[in-house]
Amino acid sequence: MELEITLSSSTNLADIPVVFPDAVESNAGTDLFGIPYESVLSLELVFRHVEQMTKSKDAGIRFLAREVMRRVAKVPELRQPPLDYALLAAHKEIFDFLMLFIIPPNDREKELYKFSKPFQFQPLYVSPAMERLMAVDQACYSFNNRYQDVVSRHQVAVGCVILKRFYGIDVEMTPSAMLTVPDRVTGLSRYYKPTMNEDFIEVVAKGPLPKLSQEQIQRLLHNISDTDLWLEYLPADKFAFQGLHIAHLIEVTEEEALSRLKHRLISRDAILDIERVRELADLVRIHFKNKDLQLGLTAVDYPIDRDVDHEYRIRFNFLCDHVRKLTSEAFRGSIYDRAFRSREVMIIEDLTALPNPTKLEKLLLKEGFRSILLAPLLDQRKAVIGLVELGSPEPFGINAFTEIKFREIRGLFRTAVERSREYIDNRIEAIMREQYTSLHASVEWRFTEAAFNILQRQDAGLPDMPETIVFKGVYPLYAQADIVGSSRLRNAAIYQDLVDNIRAGRFFLTQALELIDFPLIHQVLLRIDASLVTKSEDFDNSHEIRFGELIQRHITPLVRQLANHAPKLRELADRYIAKLDPDLGLFYRVRRDYENSVAQLNRALSDFFSERDQAAQATLPHYYEKYKTDGVEYEIYAGQSLLKNQEFSDVHLRNLRLSQLIDLCEATRLVRKISEELPMPLRTAQLVFAYTNPLDIKFRMDEKHFDVDGDYNVRYEILKKRIDKATIRQGQERLTLADQVSIVYLHDKDRQEYMDYLDYLHQAGYVDGDIEEWVLDPLQSVNGLRALRFRVRV
Repeated sequence: MELEITLSSSTNLADIPVVFPDAVESNAGTDLFGIPYESVLSLELVFRHVEQMTKSKDAGIRFLAREVMRRVAKVPELRQPPLDYALLAAHKEIFDFLMLFIIPPNDREKELYKFSKPFQFQPLYVSPAMERLMAVDQACYSFNNRYQDVVSRHQVAVGCVILKRFYGIDVEMTPSAMLTVPDRVTGLSRYYKPTMNEDFIEVVAKGPLPKLSQEQIQRLLHNISDTDLWLEYLPADKFAFQGLHIAHLIEVTEEEALSRLKHRLISRDAILDIERVRELADLVRIHFKNKDLQLGLTAVDYPIDRDVDHEYRIRFNFLCDHVRKLTSEAFRGSIYDRAFRSREVMIIEDLTALPNPTKLEKLLLKEGFRSILLAPLLDQRKAVIGLVELGSPEPFGINAFTEIKFREIRGLFRTAVERSREYIDNRIEAIMREQYTSLHASVEWRFTEAAFNILQRQDAGLPDMPETIVFKGVYPLYAQADIVGSSRLRNAAIYQDLVDNIRAGRFFLTQALELIDFPLIHQVLLRIDASLVTKSEDFDNSHEIRFGELIQRHITPLVRQLANHAPKLRELADRYIAKLDPDLGLFYRVRRDYENSVAQLNRALSDFFSERDQAAQATLPHYYEKYKTDGVEYEIYAGQSLLKNQEFSDVHLRNLRLSQLIDLCEATRLVRKISEELPMPLRTAQLVFAYTNPLDIKFRMDEKHFDVDGDYNVRYEILKKRIDKATIRQGQERLTLADQVSIVYLHDKDRQEYMDYLDYLHQAGYVDGDIEEWVLDPLQSVNGLRALRFRVRV
């Protein structure tokens, strides 16, 4: 819950009431941010500052400073803390002179200043502009935390000043306050952030300075919410503050509106109900500084239909009360249809000027819209997944300038739609699993038996008791085809795109230097050159964020700004902008190639293994489960308990194991063939876990899937998860290598069985070279694993 301090237009500025959302209310005149330390008003540091100005080289400043000090010399009490308010009022003219050295005369009418005792919230003086602002109804201070947390942080911030002054520990705590004021004309919120000037505050030690060890200081810094501890180490009777606290408020409406938009839109359910969309609409109006602006938002599936119709749930477009589906063929030729087909932002500055309006345009006019912006939101495959509408009742209320500003937030809306769609998909999948669990054909018979048993109990008048479904003595066959170096390749792709983007920006800016005089170019070039020093091997997530911000906040805006200064720059800018992803605002060539390559390879491997399993099912029904990651892994369980009528034998098991090895060899060849056609060549490393002991699997009713049963059998799952990263040669080499098949086993009998299979593979032309034998380096809680490895002849 946010803390709010509401200011009424009738409030005396020196006696501001404080109201909290939880109905806690202060007494008039009470400073809820009062500190336990003595805090008194003093102008001594201001006078010292003026004394220094008496030696200024500027004749005007020197004259004024000397005049002030001449007058102060006649009233020495003004320099003695604590300063009495009556004395200050009696010599108001001197105070007015002092203000000239703190706030320039021109700033008094337009800048927002507030003076107070050190670290006190209640003002002693506010500038005329601040006074006018605070007189607006419904103005309020807001904080990110609860009242007690804010008070605690405030007291600790005061303690940090003591640490810096007397103990040499430089720690700063920035205030999180934000002043929100409705605009008198538009009614839209405007945001102001305070910056604190503590130059005229002095910390005074009262008596001997408390001694603090390094350990005690560290304890303070690790407990920034424990005000009791801070007061124990820095007692209130040992320190005092005297001076003048100056707060200067700066308008940050645009930045704050954008920040709040980002905060709202990153939520996974940001656009799933009308109230949240209305909050977004208010922030959009503030961002665009347009009280008449309307926001529409809807999910779209274009050009493909999906299993889940997302539009039914995310449907807050301008015509949602009149039109069920904007992508309907009935609306072909409408502005919506044109936007979906082009996948570009479309602006209609005056709907009445359209030569052949369709039903949708007529409905928009009926709803009071005269100008509109339509922005399709695209996924990685360039399919339209959503649509943002901005509408105005005025012709030309939406224009090219609106589009330029909308570019800043288009990607945020795309992310919000993607996350909300994913949230819906996950919920629907959860319901499907809970109510309509999809059962593998090989075990469906067993669940039918269990259902029949429940039915019999119901007929007998007995309570329903879910039957535990366990398949005992089944043999696991685990294998995977994992893309080699996927994390490194992904990182390198991101790095290459960002570096190419930065270099393209640098080329443009160096060309611009020869044509125009624009000092900001030099500053951005320095930042670019500092970033380009980073090498691919040193690149990490922090660099990705920093490079992205450099491009989006500095390079691209500068390119767009300078493009109109010369025809040559326009041509270069067009080429640069054409390479930007419309949603990310970044170059996206190499990463797109990598992601498309992984997707194509995964799809091909998944289809291949599924096809091979269908053939194996015809010989012997068995349980089969497949997962797609950076590659494909699958698991087979085979055994007598899985069969209803057939007989299971050792021959079936050996046939499955040999077939698995053949399939992995064929998968390796498939990858080599496909890789030649991929945007980015990829290789896979194949792994088999030859766990030859039978185990039990149990259907988990709460999770609706099979899992190994029993503590001893759990060891299989542990081993399976750890061998993926196994190494040999004391960590010098990964066991799994490109174009090779590795077989991890536990016992000598397993080795002999698999060597027999490898003899056949060698004769069948699948093995290239010798069979390698290795002892794996120790894994966590696992020792003594061994492996066979061979290269596949491709």
